[in-house]
Amino acid sequence: MAKMLDQALTDEELDQLDQFLYSDAVGKDAMSLSMLHGYLTAILIGPAQVMPTEWMGQIWDKPEAVIFALPEADAMIDLVMRLYNQIADELAQDPPVYEPLLYWEDDSQQHSSIEEWSLGFCFGAGLAEEEWQPLLDEEEGQFMFMAIMSGSDDEMRADMEREGINLVQHDNEIAEQLPEMVLEIRDFFRNRQISEGSKHRLH
Repeated sequence: MAKMLDQALTDEELDQLDQFLYSDAVGKDAMSLSMLHGYLTAILIGPAQVMPTEWMGQIWDKPEAVIFALPEADAMIDLVMRLYNQIADELAQDPPVYEPLLYWEDDSQQHSSIEEWSLGFCFGAGLAEEEWQPLLDEEEGQFMFMAIMSGSDDEMRADMEREGINLVQHDNEIAEQLPEMVLEIRDFFRNRQISEGSKHRLH
């Protein structure tokens, strides 16, 4: 099983997890696959160690006891953990090969929808809201977080529309920048932790 948890998900397994998350078994407001990807990304690059026991239950729209009792529960939870490990591995590679898992607005695959991924990312950051605050206190950090948030925040999107911003073009531009922003946010927290560790050693 340990070996299996290190294996990246195949396209077929991603489809299986996607279908499970959309099924009645987990509730109508469970996360989508793209939302889950953004959620796990934020957990992995954030400053706080959030254990699976803390974040797993937020995926579903039903109590964990109900989910765990399902016949396919073990297989689906394994897929979630493998996705978590896969994202961690993509972020750790040098150079990183991380790409957000986004949906397409149409069959042309030219217009990315970042809404679900953005929702998941913001939700994941919200699990350690206090620890994420230093990023928002920095101008560049706030800009990146707000850019990600603009993919799903209704008020921000309404304001952009009033300003004449083409939301489809905006979302495509943000989608292209997401891998770089994810890495920059990760590095911000890494460098901060190194700096804080140095201060403690000096004392």
